Amino acid sequence: MQIYNNVLLSTILWYQIGGVAKTVLDVASKEDLYEALSYIKDNNISKVFVLGLGSNLLFSDEGYDGVIIRFLMQEDGQGVRLLENNIVESFAGEFLDSVIQAQFENGLVGLEWAGGLPGTVGAAVRGNVGAFGGEIKDIFVKAHCIRLQENGDYEEITLNRDEMDFSYRSSKVKSDKLIVVSAQFQLREGNPEELLSAHEKYFENITYRQDKHPLDYPNCGSVFKNISRPEDVARILESWDDIKELVNEKWHGKVSMGYIIDRLGLKGREIGGAQISEKHQNFIVNKGGAKASDVKNLIVEVEEEMQESFGITPEVEIEIV
Repeated sequence: MQIYNNVLLSTILWYQIGGVAKTVLDVASKEDLYEALSYIKDNNISKVFVLGLGSNLLFSDEGYDGVIIRFLMQEDGQGVRLLENNIVESFAGEFLDSVIQAQFENGLVGLEWAGGLPGTVGAAVRGNVGAFGGEIKDIFVKAHCIRLQENGDYEEITLNRDEMDFSYRSSKVKSDKLIVVSAQFQLREGNPEELLSAHEKYFENITYRQDKHPLDYPNCGSVFKNISRPEDVARILESWDDIKELVNEKWHGKVSMGYIIDRLGLKGREIGGAQISEKHQNFIVNKGGAKASDVKNLIVEVEEEMQESFGITPEVEIEIV
């Protein structure tokens, strides 16, 4: 475990936004994590945040007056391993892409839809990450988790798929503020045609992200969750009945927030150094020197336009700390 004090969060987060964190504990193994938990208890620390790559986080300009546990990849290269029955187990700090590579190396399929998704395994489980019709819950077996108590004690628990309470971009890890230590995923053997198709889909998804997402600027991914509640989808279709085919065939029964923001005329809107991306309107990019307050104000503008147009307040997907 490595201990760092007074860390400027804008230097370690994808968004390049955020004030100073009082303490950051870097953990690259289960042993490091247990050492970090001991540090928290010994120093009577009550304010703790768990961080992976920080690819969909917005930290306050005022920083974080507590301890951040930052998960890193295992230094021994053994963070991902193949178990029996085509189950892959991964340490929480491993990149999700490392699991995909282990999948291909062992002739397996099942996670190729996640090609190009940033983030760690722990964050993927926490947020039930998904793309192109796939979600982590579809292949999830179980996770070893930590429930941290206010007095610094902790309880180790194992949650299976049913116990994880997965929902759209959420899980019990998020709702109960648990710490993922490791997770297991059920993949399956692929025949030559399936393996070829899986490789193609993996690279197609990476290419799609490169083409459609504003990767030239720091960002934190999709800011809002797509509209998924049937009553909200119906309300939008009452006003925009010309998008029924898109909803049913392209957006898997949801309404794309990128499309909504664009159609409401908010593309390119800027406040300070933050801008609603001209390339993908569900991204708010940092064009240089953006503050958290700039991003928050743009989020409010979108919410107000949605409320005025449809009587709906969209749910924010990024985590604001």
